[in-house]
Amino acid sequence: MLRGGDPPTPEESGSAAPSPTVARSGSTSDRRVLSALGDAAALEILVALSAGERDVHSLVLQTGLPQSSVYRKLRELADGDVVSIGRFAFTPEGRKVELFRSRVREVRIGFAAGRLRVAVLRPEDGPDRIQQMWDDVRRYGR
Repeated sequence: MLRGGDPPTPEESGSAAPSPTVARSGSTSDRRVLSALGDAAALEILVALSAGERDVHSLVLQTGLPQSSVYRKLRELADGDVVSIGRFAFTPEGRKVELFRSRVREVRIGFAAGRLRVAVLRPEDGPDRIQQMWDDVRRYGR
């Protein structure tokens, strides 16, 4: 039923409008990156990590997020292979800290013919490949 100049629904007009779909070519990991981009706290962390490795304290200072939120988001992002622990370091006070790094270099999002296409470009230099292998050993070698 039309109300006050509303356009007809697909059922009323007799034609079904094509529904947008997400391209199936994206991996589960790519979908996790896209999901992280939709989360304000995760996005803040990813932006901060795009400048290089950071420990939790510097992420708290840079993003203004509570420390507990930063830790929680980092664990979620690490579980989704969006960030990883780049290395461990010691503060001038002698505390051991984890330095997190982004596993995403660039994200390209496109819309065409009713489809969403997502391409996630990841760092591919030697240390990154070695770090990924080590992460896989730790994750699946248990």
